Amino acid sequence: MICLYLLNIYSVKYDLWKSVPNIFLFITVVALTFGPLLYFYVTSLLGRKISRKQLLFHSIPIVLTFLIILPFAFRDNSEKWLYFTDKFINLPINLAIGTFLQYLSAPIYFIWIISILRQHKTIIKQTHSSIDKISLNWMRKLLYGVASVWIVDCLFVLSINFTQFEIYYGISIIIKYTFIFLMILLGFYGINQGYIFSSNHKSDHKNQKENNDAKKRIPDETIEEYTEALLQFMQNEKIYLNSEIRIQDLAIGVNMPVHILSHVINSNLNQNFYDFINSYRIDEVKKRLHDKDYANYTIVAIANDCGFNSKATFNRLFKQYTGVTPSQYKKASP
Repeated sequence: MICLYLLNIYSVKYDLWKSVPNIFLFITVVALTFGPLLYFYVTSLLGRKISRKQLLFHSIPIVLTFLIILPFAFRDNSEKWLYFTDKFINLPINLAIGTFLQYLSAPIYFIWIISILRQHKTIIKQTHSSIDKISLNWMRKLLYGVASVWIVDCLFVLSINFTQFEIYYGISIIIKYTFIFLMILLGFYGINQGYIFSSNHKSDHKNQKENNDAKKRIPDETIEEYTEALLQFMQNEKIYLNSEIRIQDLAIGVNMPVHILSHVINSNLNQNFYDFINSYRIDEVKKRLHDKDYANYTIVAIANDCGFNSKATFNRLFKQYTGVTPSQYKKASP
């Protein structure tokens, strides 16, 4: 669809609009598909099903916009040419609305998708101790880049069509190909990423309901017993050394239902599962940095042994918990 959108560049550069003026309608509809397709792409990466209702919902704005601008197709070619040669300043109201919706659609979807990714990161912190491979941070960063290019493109279109400034049209080609490059990167990283079987919204609401129900029906004394059993298990078994430990694995170890374990960690210990496990890992690293048996180990090797599988994540969390970098902590150690 992005490649088809490139017709917009060449329709202007090679005066394609003179022989096929209705290309304006085609380009507008193509541009309106970017947001929904990107939304479905992210949805599929998260392992969520795309229902027919969703397809219908996301198709409605595209169809409505097409119907709004459709009268353009039935005008005389001389009238159509006027809209192109007149820098779009005197566009009929329906075409002006269509153009506005075309450039408004993508930012709305960008914000929506970034919100979904943030929600996803919050969800997986409740169930996973290592999230670097499944957090989709690369998607969020690339989306910021795509959104920035889109904004530049919008400003370029406004400048070239609604002002008297003479702007080199080659800039538009650079913008479009930068946009394409970023979208190709999204596809490349997506293929390497694979699916992330995150909870869908229904499961999230169900888990939240179970946590709330657990809070209502379990006496405080029992919660304290569960908490003590959990902390004792963590101290004795050191299950946090497993870099891929999930809340389901810990629940099996302490013989506790997942929703009750989640409630204990969230409400009684005021942490999510991710922070709970990684706090133990940081403490274990600190102990080993003081231990002479690990004097010949590098800091990264110690971090890997303690359950961290990303140097960047380890450094960030260590400073977050201790206020200093691992190297600074080691130098300050007696």
